[in-house]
Amino acid sequence: MRNNCGSKRTFGKQLPCPNNNPAIKPDAELRKLLVSTCGQSYEYSKACCNKDQLDDLIASTKQASPMISACPACWTNFLNFFCTFTCSPNQSTFLNVTETGLSADKYPVVTKLDFLVSDQYGSGFYDSCKDVKFAATNGYVMDLIGGGAKNWRDMVAFMGREREPLGSPFQIDFPVEDPTKILKPFEGITRQCNDTNVQYRCSCVDCLPVCPVLPPTPDEKPPCKVFGVSCWSFSLTFIYTVTLGAVIAMFVIRKRNSNAKDLIGFEPVTRHDEDDEDSQHLLDPDQYTSRYVVSALLQEWFYHQGYLCAKHAWRTIGISFGLVALFSLGWSRFGVETDPVKLWVAPDSVSAVQKAIFDQNFGPFYRTAQVIVSYKDGNAPIVDEQSFRRLFMINDHIKALQSEGGVTLNDICFHPTGDECVIQSPTGYWQDNIGAFSDSWKDDFEGCTSNPADCLPEFQQPLKPDIVLGGFEGEDYLSAKAFIITYVIQNSVDSKVTDRAHEWELRYLEFMDDLVHNRVEGIQTEDLRISYSSEASLEIELNKSSNTDVRTVILSYLVMFLYASLALGRFQIASPRRLVIDSKFTLGMSGIFIVLASISTSVGFFSFLGYKITLIIAEVIPFLVLAVGVDNIFILCHEFERRKMNHPEESVEECAGRALGRMGPSILLSALSETIAFALGGMVTMPAVSVFAMYAAMAVWVDFLLQVTAFISCIALDAQRQEEDRVDCIPCLQIQAPQSIDTEGVLPAWVRKYYGPLILNGSVKRIIIAVFVGLLTVGLCLLPSLEIGLDQRLALPSDSYLVPFFNDLDSYFRVGPPVYFVVQDVDATTRHGQQQICARFSTCSDSSIANVLEQERKRPHVSYIEQPASVWIDDFLHWLNPAVETCCRFKKHDPTVPCGPFDDEDDCNVCYANKEPGWNISMNGLPEGDEFMKYLSEWLKASPDEYCPLAGKAAYGDAIKLNSAKDKVKMSHFRTYHTPMRNQHDFIAGYRSAHRIAEQVSEDIGATVFPYSVFYIFFEQYVDIIPLTLRLLTVAMMAVGLVTAAVLGSTKVALVVVGVVAMIMVDVVGAMVLMGVSLNAVSLVNLVICVGISVEFCSHIARASVEAEGSPDERVFSALVEVGSSVFSGITLTKFVGIFVLAFTRSKIFEVYYFRMYLAIVIFGALHGLVLLPDIEFQSRIHGLVFVSK
Repeated sequence: MRNNCGSKRTFGKQLPCPNNNPAIKPDAELRKLLVSTCGQSYEYSKACCNKDQLDDLIASTKQASPMISACPACWTNFLNFFCTFTCSPNQSTFLNVTETGLSADKYPVVTKLDFLVSDQYGSGFYDSCKDVKFAATNGYVMDLIGGGAKNWRDMVAFMGREREPLGSPFQIDFPVEDPTKILKPFEGITRQCNDTNVQYRCSCVDCLPVCPVLPPTPDEKPPCKVFGVSCWSFSLTFIYTVTLGAVIAMFVIRKRNSNAKDLIGFEPVTRHDEDDEDSQHLLDPDQYTSRYVVSALLQEWFYHQGYLCAKHAWRTIGISFGLVALFSLGWSRFGVETDPVKLWVAPDSVSAVQKAIFDQNFGPFYRTAQVIVSYKDGNAPIVDEQSFRRLFMINDHIKALQSEGGVTLNDICFHPTGDECVIQSPTGYWQDNIGAFSDSWKDDFEGCTSNPADCLPEFQQPLKPDIVLGGFEGEDYLSAKAFIITYVIQNSVDSKVTDRAHEWELRYLEFMDDLVHNRVEGIQTEDLRISYSSEASLEIELNKSSNTDVRTVILSYLVMFLYASLALGRFQIASPRRLVIDSKFTLGMSGIFIVLASISTSVGFFSFLGYKITLIIAEVIPFLVLAVGVDNIFILCHEFERRKMNHPEESVEECAGRALGRMGPSILLSALSETIAFALGGMVTMPAVSVFAMYAAMAVWVDFLLQVTAFISCIALDAQRQEEDRVDCIPCLQIQAPQSIDTEGVLPAWVRKYYGPLILNGSVKRIIIAVFVGLLTVGLCLLPSLEIGLDQRLALPSDSYLVPFFNDLDSYFRVGPPVYFVVQDVDATTRHGQQQICARFSTCSDSSIANVLEQERKRPHVSYIEQPASVWIDDFLHWLNPAVETCCRFKKHDPTVPCGPFDDEDDCNVCYANKEPGWNISMNGLPEGDEFMKYLSEWLKASPDEYCPLAGKAAYGDAIKLNSAKDKVKMSHFRTYHTPMRNQHDFIAGYRSAHRIAEQVSEDIGATVFPYSVFYIFFEQYVDIIPLTLRLLTVAMMAVGLVTAAVLGSTKVALVVVGVVAMIMVDVVGAMVLMGVSLNAVSLVNLVICVGISVEFCSHIARASVEAEGSPDERVFSALVEVGSSVFSGITLTKFVGIFVLAFTRSKIFEVYYFRMYLAIVIFGALHGLVLLPDIEFQSRIHGLVFVSK
């Protein structure tokens, strides 16, 4: 081939003339141009091309230069390949023209030929280019020059495919061997990307062999296992098994060596066996006093307080609820916090601060609206003509949507280079124009997905198939099962901008609802599965979820209220008249009203201080205060009834004083423990948890104060009503009824006759210890398996349109969220600063942020980073490369005015064309200082196009923040992408990995580097949620222990109570693992509640057994009969009733985090408090306090 003989069409590229004559010696001008273009090998050789052909070659390779020249080896091989093809004097040995035709001017031209290339040369060429990155698109150069080829034959086949105007003007085939057996494969020399000659060596970003090796991370170390089981679980199981076996063996040996009768048996004492004065296991404060001064003072105090409150009942109630009303005035400032950021992120948290920095300097992350379209059966490919035509119509409808205020998509969308919105859709391969969608759509689709740069959408950025298609394998895009459309909407810190966006999104959601339900005229969607979302969707749907939950929560509370009110009464079936008198419905309701009053006081107080209530507070605190309050109501009522039954001669006031004197200290013990534990939780930085802790602490304490004042007054008033035979609920109505028969309650009788003797049996005690230690072991084994996070699908109503959207997103979306590494305190105007952030130059630091990100990308299972980073400094400096003549150019007559792509070359100067030292890969001579800033500002103004894709406006316009004087780069970011995030573990691991990378780079380059992604602010809480949980629960249990020791004067009792509470916590966490409940702020709040409820299960029984008389068995038995039954009916049954209702909730979050967790808390609390604690108290031989008669 030699010379150009015209083109196939008027404006087509020139085609070479078929010419089988020998090569000729070029003239001086051609020789100079040939050597400067193709290298020194042509300095003395002949050539098979003329100047026109060489000019065409130069023009063609200039288009590739911005993408390839970053890697000298690849660029050299690329030029050598096409120089050899065009000008080699030995063309006839490896080229064979197989077809010719006539040009538009009727001259013979080459239309098809074979080019024989050796495997060695082809592999060397491909290997030098396969890893070269094109940062502007976060992709590979091979996607652009080789159609994403995976081997050298696919690469050259793509290069040789006839594709005007961007590809070859004629077909070039690359046969494996010559059919004529005449040609020999071209055997040229290729340069490797890690060439020993530094002039050809590529950077780490583009060449894996030259990259530094990163040290392994802890996540890469294999976990410790024994026989497939974790070392932790194996060790605990082994210790438990060996210990249990040893104890059993010792017991058997002792049994064999001793015929002694078991001295630990127990026979229950029947009721009324002794005189009433001596049968009281919990001592009267007027007859006995403790030598422990705190206990004695508390008993004395509560006795007098109870007496006075009962004597002045109405005054006490009036003062109490007057104070409640006063505090409740704060409701006037009541507010509900629904902003997720303000709920879960402290204002001064690391993520909040970093988000604020990012938003202020680069603008908030974009809003998005997304549509995923697939067939309903989920298996059929969606890529067919009918689906595409419907997708065009859907897209056109959405683009035409207008809100009531007249806002359209074009008003709010993100358009970086002009007026065209960024819409990432498969229809973008046809510029969203259905008129361009022809019968050859399938060929167009295959070509565009293979080389997206050839089919730019209206916003002029390549559309990667991974972004707009889903459900395909490998690169078989025709098998894709889903179309994905993403509308990118401008975000802003200006509320006016976001309000307009929100307004349009509401209209978009209305349209999508109509589309899904086939109500849009002209678009049939019966066979399609369409899922969708907008930026506003999550908050809207979460509020819907809260509204649906309200009914369930209220019903649950009402059922508990009703049970508590009815369970307090004594019912005598034989006497219906007595029933309406002995009923204590009014008393029960007054107790419930006190619970509500305490909540109102807490809400009013903190609302006045400016703390908004959260949904957790609204849904959980009533449950918590009810758990604590109802228990105390039952204990006080039952003790008062026992006192009246055993001492009928005493006045109501006296009975009330003595009942409170007995039970007041244990109620104080539990209330003070819980209040301190919750108050300490207020020190947590997570707003939702800290505000909950403050509200809970005050509500519990106010509830205690009202119970020992107002409620004891209510008990006295109810007792007076009962003595006067007045009807419950209608006290003005007095009827004649038989005298009340004093009978022992069913539950206390069952405990006294059956349950108490059973668990205090010697053999049963040992079994109980073994079983509960076994449960503890299982719980400890399960602890490491506790998952962290909160799947947002759980927080949504089960019928929300977001649930299928999130499911489809997990199934089809193949790209993870973008992550930005923000760099501060690096002076990019200096060579040292440039080397700390660059990657594509031979003198870039090995530990530069670009090099580190490239290496981390190569281990995505650890780094959770998948794509090459967009490195602005590399693209900017390569934009200055004079070899890329179509990029950086300025007017000759005015060097301050840049040239456009169509300006005459003779009127423009190419940047750095005549500078000494010239532009080079070692960075010598590249701009610094003011010169750097001059070119940088022009680069950021230049829009990318086919002539200069390296221009910075579209890709980096918002990636660089200059200082106020515009003479320094204040900060900049480097964008890459996470791996697809399929679950909470991926999100948390991605967050941790990004911060690990940023911390390492900060240390290496001596600058401030932090990562930012839109989801980070919600996942910071999980970084230290396990230490936070341990800290909170430990402090809470320490508070329980200290208060218990202070009130009871026994360190041993305090340790036993704390130990049992700790066992409950471990078992509840183990149950969380088995029930699929993950650890997050919601479950953390519930675990703190678990401490409070566990104290209720343990503290009353512990104090009752300590202060009772007799042997250990007798004290434990007394505590079970007189307090255990109240705990069972007051907490266990009340909670079971309420939990049962929660099982019917529509909200998954309630079913998982409230029904399941509360069920576990109540079950384990009841078992440990009513079964294990009595056994431990006996086994530990806790001695009661010493009491003496006054």
